[in-house]
Amino acid sequence: MFKFKRLRWKFTATCIGLVILSVLILGVYLHQSLEKYYYHDLETRLTNEARLISDLIDRLPDSWNEPALENIADQMGSDIKTRVTIIDLNGTVLGDSEEDAAKMENHLTRPELQQVLTEGSGMAVRYSSTLKSDMMYVAVPVQAGGKMTGFVRVAVSLAATRQALFSLWSMVLLAILLVILITLPVTLLIGRKVTEPLGSLIDFAKRISGGDYDHRVSIKSSDEIGELANTLDVMAGTIQEKVQQVTESKNKLEAVLASMTSGVIFVNKKGQISLVNPAAEKFLAFLAPRDADIPHATSIRDPKLSSGINEALQTGKLVQKQLKILIPQEMALEVTISPFLDEKGHLNGVVAVLHDITQIRKLERMRTEFVDNVSHELKTPVTAIKGFTETLLDGAMDERETCREFIGIIDQETGRLSRLIQDLLDLSRIEHKRVNTRLKIVDLLAIVRSTASKLQGHAENSDIELSLDLQEKTMPVKADSDMLEQVLFNLIENAIKYTPAQGRITIEVDETEKNYTVWVRDTGIGIPPEDRNRVFERFYRVDKARSRDMGGTGLGLSIVKHLIDFHGGTVGVESTLGQGSNFYFTLPKANN
Repeated sequence: MFKFKRLRWKFTATCIGLVILSVLILGVYLHQSLEKYYYHDLETRLTNEARLISDLIDRLPDSWNEPALENIADQMGSDIKTRVTIIDLNGTVLGDSEEDAAKMENHLTRPELQQVLTEGSGMAVRYSSTLKSDMMYVAVPVQAGGKMTGFVRVAVSLAATRQALFSLWSMVLLAILLVILITLPVTLLIGRKVTEPLGSLIDFAKRISGGDYDHRVSIKSSDEIGELANTLDVMAGTIQEKVQQVTESKNKLEAVLASMTSGVIFVNKKGQISLVNPAAEKFLAFLAPRDADIPHATSIRDPKLSSGINEALQTGKLVQKQLKILIPQEMALEVTISPFLDEKGHLNGVVAVLHDITQIRKLERMRTEFVDNVSHELKTPVTAIKGFTETLLDGAMDERETCREFIGIIDQETGRLSRLIQDLLDLSRIEHKRVNTRLKIVDLLAIVRSTASKLQGHAENSDIELSLDLQEKTMPVKADSDMLEQVLFNLIENAIKYTPAQGRITIEVDETEKNYTVWVRDTGIGIPPEDRNRVFERFYRVDKARSRDMGGTGLGLSIVKHLIDFHGGTVGVESTLGQGSNFYFTLPKANN
């Protein structure tokens, strides 16, 4: 409120100042006018009196008799209440009503006398050191026979005139005081009526700047301030709508950017990062906050990406790059850097969009490996079959034992080829969910016991102990019993393949609140750490020669993973090289 009061006083002071200035201007005008009037009137009067004295001197029989002139000066000065001075042509004072003429200095150089010589009459206003006062001097010539014989000068003090003008200024000052007394309350009242609405408007503006767009100005007036208040109310409503629209757009943009799996980086034309979405922040592990507005080169670790951004900023053209980053994790990224233009077409910055193509690269690698592995796996039995067939056709069929041996090998390779093709078909059907399933509640432990009993003989033939460590209870799961049996069969058979003679395989089943976990533990050769994450891939073998010798296709564990995924479970392996492996899978309990 102090500011409003100060504004009110400014308004009041301005009004009073204008009035005072007007009165002062009027006073100056009156002063000058009156002074001019008084001086002109006084000059006219003195001129007439001087001419009267000049005529009187001209009528004297002895015009320039000094005693006579002295008497005239004294008498006339007394009669007309002015100072009368009579001077000859040489400037000698012959008579003066106020001073002793004999003691007065030569007056020929006086301005009023010089003016008489040039203009016929003269007037001057100056300070008289003799009378100690400002005086008006009027001089006229004395004529005798048509010739100028001297001067008559009359003078009067200006003290009375100055006193009259001073009285005028006293009246002006009194008028100023009265104006102040009258104007002050009026202007304060008017100022209050002006500043109070302004206070409301300022409060309204502060609320708007603080984000309170619901507030409205309560000013009921039909003048300009009322119109301004109504305009501000409308403006506040418009701003509120615009802010809501901007906020909604901003929230939508933030939601879109936050939900995008692709990274987005906005770099302004100064090369400073203005925006980074969470995906890009995760990809690149930024060294600075996303809103730090610092040069991108100090925040982005990858020099290839920084150079691409610089190239786009310099050329204003689309830039595409593929990156391989190692921090915070190894990833393959495809980056598209596009220029961002303002409404005038000027470069305002660039937008870099980062697509994670790590999985695509991995799938491409897996596809290539799959084709290579399938080709290799098919080539081995086909080559063997073709080789032994050609040998038989070349004459080995005549040797009965050799023929029987070769046909046995051909049959073995044909069976291996058939199993490989069947596993590929099974895996394809499982991956594309084209399998005929019979999901029902089954006892997990019963399936474990049944499958283990079928492989008991195979384990004994390999001199391996196969044992079960199971609880005497029912463990119900919702599953396809044939699929579960295939999972267990593949895991147990895989354990038998990689466990040396006199080894041991143990099957256990644990349970938690929601899941059952089946463990197939062996004392086999184990799996190196670098191979553990890949054992469930197609055709991936830790010991390729051993697997092929045992007749494996390299697809068993991959089928296990897909079947368990189909049932909503998980698979995994724990292993120590040279000590054995523990394969496991989990299944949800039937009530879950």
